[in-house]
Amino acid sequence: MSKPVHMLRKWAERYGDIFRIEMAGFGEFVVVSAPEHVRQVCVASPDVLRSGEGNAPLVPFLGKHSVVVLDGAAHARARRLLVPPFHGDRMRAYAEIMRDVTLASIAKWPRDRPFPIQARMDEIALTNMLRTVVGITDSRAIAPFAERFLATIRTVESPVFLLAGYGGLDLFRSVPWLPASRAKRSNDRGFYDEIARRRALGPGEKGTDVLSLLIEARDENGEPLTDDELRDELVTLIAAGYETTADALAWAFEQLLVNPPILERATQEVHDTVGPGGVLLPEHLGRLEYLDAVINESLRIRPVVPLFSRKAAVPFEVGGYDVSPGMIITPCTVLTHFRPEVYPDPYTFRPERFLGKKPDPYAWLPFGAGGRRCLGMPFALYEMKVVLATVLLRAHLTLAEPPSAIQVVRKNILLMPSTGVKVTFRERHLARASAAQNVCSTTN
Repeated sequence: MSKPVHMLRKWAERYGDIFRIEMAGFGEFVVVSAPEHVRQVCVASPDVLRSGEGNAPLVPFLGKHSVVVLDGAAHARARRLLVPPFHGDRMRAYAEIMRDVTLASIAKWPRDRPFPIQARMDEIALTNMLRTVVGITDSRAIAPFAERFLATIRTVESPVFLLAGYGGLDLFRSVPWLPASRAKRSNDRGFYDEIARRRALGPGEKGTDVLSLLIEARDENGEPLTDDELRDELVTLIAAGYETTADALAWAFEQLLVNPPILERATQEVHDTVGPGGVLLPEHLGRLEYLDAVINESLRIRPVVPLFSRKAAVPFEVGGYDVSPGMIITPCTVLTHFRPEVYPDPYTFRPERFLGKKPDPYAWLPFGAGGRRCLGMPFALYEMKVVLATVLLRAHLTLAEPPSAIQVVRKNILLMPSTGVKVTFRERHLARASAAQNVCSTTN
């Protein structure tokens, strides 16, 4: 589907809350969007509806130990080990890294000419992942590591590799002389080398990054994660987290820039909280309630992932519709988020919907829902808040193209802005720009 959102909405208008799509080579999909049906799907037993099986085509890249391809007890074990680094005080340790990475990027933004902000968000998000998840502290090592990772992921995104994956074929192994296979081997060596280096550190030398915490983690039987498990989970966390967050940030800037009163209110909140010429600190973030609402509403009106899926292992019924084993049930984010009975005037950007209230877990689905909801959700929301607050504090942005020029386009399973959201940039105040440069100089 070249225009997936348009087609899904057209089918929903014609066929109602539940409808079936048959895609040659991919199977039968039952699409649901009403929150009560989403809930039915997401609370179903993993023995009835399986998520990992539906992600099997990703095994050649992510690895067989990745949390997204596992089901049952193996998935539960992996999730228990992966969740702690993304919660509580752990997140505060990442705030200053995320801020400094953002400031270093701002220092290099073009002056006096438009540029797509999405490309800058890609750079920020991937660097943040390599710094906080993999724990790479040497700035000289970031670029080659990122290069290897991007070379591999670009291959995986190609139709040839995706179709091979659906057919159960691992082209990386079966055709080892391909440039893509060599790129993956180089990428994997980088991860294994970093794992080995980190294991060799003494108890007092380990950091607070996710890899360090996972090396120390133990399951209920006292068993640690193996090197292969660590590699697979690191690749999964970065692959699932960096581009989705970058796209979500680009969409957030788009929505702010086409809604000046909302931009002004969000900017004022950040400046009032941090203070004149101040530097964003972890303790400021909890006070930015309006920015939280902006992020939640942006993820509602511009979801990056349009749907998620569960594969029926046994007969299942949802909303009176019978689902046969082997069929895939698809809660559809881009339909649920625009139901007028849930979100009145759904096509209007209105952060007040979420001010002082938490989103309904079965009506707000940017990270999925239920037991398979993205475990990186707290990390992604935190990162979005740090990056947005830092930019609003240091930069004055204006949209450099008509809003109508920015279309929702599909890149594999993600929805991204067609133009990358072109903006122009100028520093807000000389004093603040100087403070930003001072902080940036410490990160290089």
